[in-house]
Amino acid sequence: MTVFHRYFVHLVVLVVAIGLSGYASIARGLPQAASLRLGVVNAQGQAFGQGGTAGSVELGRTGAIIKPIAIPANAPVQHTPTKYTVRQGEDVYAIAKKFNISADELRWSNPANLTKSDLVKAGDQLLIPPVQGIVVVARPNDTLQTIAAAYKVDQEAIVDFNYLRDTTVKAGDVLVVPNGRGPLLFPRRASDNPPALGPYANAKFTYGQCTWYVASRRYVPWTGDAWMWWANARAMGFAEGQVPEPGAIMVTWESLIYGHVAYVEQVNADGSFVISEMNFKAWDVIDTRLLHVKDVPLIGFIY
Repeated sequence: MTVFHRYFVHLVVLVVAIGLSGYASIARGLPQAASLRLGVVNAQGQAFGQGGTAGSVELGRTGAIIKPIAIPANAPVQHTPTKYTVRQGEDVYAIAKKFNISADELRWSNPANLTKSDLVKAGDQLLIPPVQGIVVVARPNDTLQTIAAAYKVDQEAIVDFNYLRDTTVKAGDVLVVPNGRGPLLFPRRASDNPPALGPYANAKFTYGQCTWYVASRRYVPWTGDAWMWWANARAMGFAEGQVPEPGAIMVTWESLIYGHVAYVEQVNADGSFVISEMNFKAWDVIDTRLLHVKDVPLIGFIY
């Protein structure tokens, strides 16, 4: 009876040992031979479980995935445009900011409505590029070569981004042209944001004056009253002219003693332009005006 009992116990121990070996894993920091423990199969315990590693995927002894490939931290890049319906109160600039593209990229992607205007209304349907670039709806006789040339990109960039297997383009095909640049648009704006104080240091000018405001909007290394800016900028090598450009500084004799400066926010197709300024209507107040060159005693524009 004692002998039988001894063999029976040995048999039970053997069965348990065999069962445990299927669930062995290697504990971190311990020698492999001394670190079997209960739990899920660890693919690093290859000597006991016949598991292994395939790239960044760890496999158990039966081929089960134990450690999957890491999940990307960022969402995958979308490769198709979004169809968007304009909501009440939205404009081109707010919509562009919402999708992290420029207003020009939004306008280039919707030429039927936005080539000659930047105005939208509630209910309008827009195509939004998934990345910075342009959505192009192919026209008859378009080819990848002509589209790439028109938007100043390499043809292969279009092929790769759109996963094209066939490089033949048919009328109506919708393509995304990453980093594409379209034709000059009007109105042209210096910024997609409304006029406000800028980030540049302006402490050398008097608080609340026109010079103080404009010097906050762009780099102004010179000093002096407003009328002096024209000569001072030229002495420092800044380009100047008589044609308004977005982001230029307008210098005028609108104050006969001190002169006046303003920041060009927008240039329109008819040659008119919008400026923002301070201390014109009131001290320390930002206002805007729509002008033509003939409307002011212009000294010139600093670019």
